Amino acid sequence: MKRLPAALLILLLLASPAVADVVRTVSTEYYDIQGTTKAAIAADLMINAPWNKTLGKHTAVTRTEIDIRYKYEKRGETCTIKDVKIYLHLTYLYPRLAHSVDGNTRKWWEKIVANLEEHELIHGQISTDATYALNDELESLGGMTCINIKAIVKNRYNRFWTKLNQKQAAYDKLTEHGVRQERNRGRYP
Repeated sequence: MKRLPAALLILLLLASPAVADVVRTVSTEYYDIQGTTKAAIAADLMINAPWNKTLGKHTAVTRTEIDIRYKYEKRGETCTIKDVKIYLHLTYLYPRLAHSVDGNTRKWWEKIVANLEEHELIHGQISTDATYALNDELESLGGMTCINIKAIVKNRYNRFWTKLNQKQAAYDKLTEHGVRQERNRGRYP
């Protein structure tokens, strides 16, 4: 058996795991769809799809929740942001059949759900990438007056939401809210 050089072994033992600046959690929720035929299922989807005050009705939705925590270091009248930690929680909401259906209808339904999942997972990735970018931006803030620090962070946070909503809207426009998902297989704007 070969031995690791002592210096390498010491480095491995002393190395501490990297602290994550973004803590991402995911949950999935469902709402029931009635019907046992394609027509009945499609009609119930139109009726019972969740309503979002911004987006209207959609058969599947990705909710993004963000909580920012940080500290700042004061040196004289100047402050620097430190220890930024952003908690990102994504909730995917999908329809599910409440009743058993025949094999043909089941295959049709599984294709619909697979397309919905692909579409919503990309929404989640857009939110995740934007959150990491916000984290990097906040961590780079420095040399500002301590009086304005909270206002500056709030301004960056508001810009983040504006950009995120624009990216999500562009993706939905490109794919027609997932109806034309093939236009965007596995990538996003």
